[in-house]
Amino acid sequence: MARRIRWQILIAFVSCTFVLALMSYLAITTAAIQRPVEGGDYVEALLDAPTQINPLIGDPSIDQGAADVQALIFDGLVRLSADGVPESALATSWIVDETGEVYTFVLRDGVRWHDGQPLTMNDVLFTIRAIQGPAFAGNPSLRAIWRASIVDAIDEHTLIVRLGSPFAPFLKYATFPILPSHLLADVSPEQWASSGFAQKPIGTGPYQIDQLSAERVLLRANPEYYRGRPFIDSIELRPYNSSQAALNDLLRGTIQGLSFTSTNDLRNFNVPRALHRFSAPLDGYTMLTFNLREGPLADLGLRRALAAGLDRDALVNTIFGKSAAVIDTPILPQWWAAAPEIGWYPFGQDRAATLLDDLGYIRNVTGMRSRDGVPLAFELITDGSSDRQATAQEIARQWALIGVSVSIITLEPDALQQRLSDHQFSMAIHSWQRLGGDPDIYELWHSDQADSGRNYAGLRDSEIDTLINRARTDSDSDIRIGAYTAFQRRWIDLAPSIVLYQPLLISITSTALGGLATDDAATPESPQPLMIGREGRFRDVIHWYLRSAREIRGDLREP
Repeated sequence: MARRIRWQILIAFVSCTFVLALMSYLAITTAAIQRPVEGGDYVEALLDAPTQINPLIGDPSIDQGAADVQALIFDGLVRLSADGVPESALATSWIVDETGEVYTFVLRDGVRWHDGQPLTMNDVLFTIRAIQGPAFAGNPSLRAIWRASIVDAIDEHTLIVRLGSPFAPFLKYATFPILPSHLLADVSPEQWASSGFAQKPIGTGPYQIDQLSAERVLLRANPEYYRGRPFIDSIELRPYNSSQAALNDLLRGTIQGLSFTSTNDLRNFNVPRALHRFSAPLDGYTMLTFNLREGPLADLGLRRALAAGLDRDALVNTIFGKSAAVIDTPILPQWWAAAPEIGWYPFGQDRAATLLDDLGYIRNVTGMRSRDGVPLAFELITDGSSDRQATAQEIARQWALIGVSVSIITLEPDALQQRLSDHQFSMAIHSWQRLGGDPDIYELWHSDQADSGRNYAGLRDSEIDTLINRARTDSDSDIRIGAYTAFQRRWIDLAPSIVLYQPLLISITSTALGGLATDDAATPESPQPLMIGREGRFRDVIHWYLRSAREIRGDLREP
């Protein structure tokens, strides 16, 4: 009997010990989190080799590789948050006066260049004067804004910018990289491209250049970065001549990351388990622009019929799958001014055919339409990129079903741009890129831009002009939102063009890389934020990590 009791006690003891151990294990593992630690080297493919990293003599819109490097080594007075709202960078704060014309910036203390020299107001003044000067070769809109401004330093920490007239989107132009005057002020603009700075640019950003060659750009973590040292010790950007070659090295583990837009042929690549794929919408879109100046497309009724006869959802699904998004207006869905309740014309071939019948466009024996003996036929110009060619062919196919003939003319990119600028087209497929975080669409749709600007459609409408002017001059956010909402309604009513799709930036990385935003974090209520330029993937690079340690979190108290 006693022996039996001893066995029962032993079994009970072992069982209790096991249960206690199991509960302790579960408590530790469920309360532990991954804590990033410093270390590791990250290698990413670069599909566009940088040409000129000095932003004063290069244009990031045509030199994406340079934009990627610039995002890692430079800072502006202002940076943009994930939702496009300006936040502090080299300027800790700013004040806008009651007129909306005067901005006062306060420069951050304690910032140093990668060579150890302190950031000063001279650096800020030099950079702005260089943008205002004749040698600046970057964004023409940026140059125009700063040339119209008067800039003064009140003291070594305070900068005053007088615009001359209210301009609500001004802060997005204050994101331009600040450059070191101690390295460039005594160098003539003609020598900027061959200077020592061009060979090894110096910035204040999270990473500093260690090696710069045609084979790679090697960057080391900046231990003195004002936002905190990055976790990853080094980042190497390795240029590739083809996206397929880069993908092959990614699969072999030679590199750890690859990013490209959804127009790339790799967009439908099935990612293996060893890799992770995530995507985010880019600040741009591809559109079908109508020339409203003369000919049949000056007729609003015809434009509405064509809009009804184009199934954009089918077009995007056929060509891109889930790698691009259908959008309805020139105001991107991720901008704070978006009005999701305002939609484009619903697709309906029968309704489109009825509208064309009512306009007097009658089908002949071939099924094509004409009016007064003139065929309803258009030339559609675009460039030779595979995605735009596929888009043009799908548009032609769909409109042929309602009796509209479309012939596709393929041009070199420069020739396409020239035809758009000269207004020598009926229809064109082209893209707007790098629109930024503020929905200022003055250059694209204001009447003042119809003759010599980028309002290629030639839209002239006093109501549109009034709304655009109100949205870009009043600093009150509610007024701006109201103006852009009304703009979208009016724009859709006039149907001057058809916005086709918004591309995505697709990144494929090793699962070892942490600290990135992922698709898993996006929900219908909180979608992926806008990626402002492809280099926007580096916006929070200081949070990326390759190494981590488990850390127990909970309510335990130290004695």
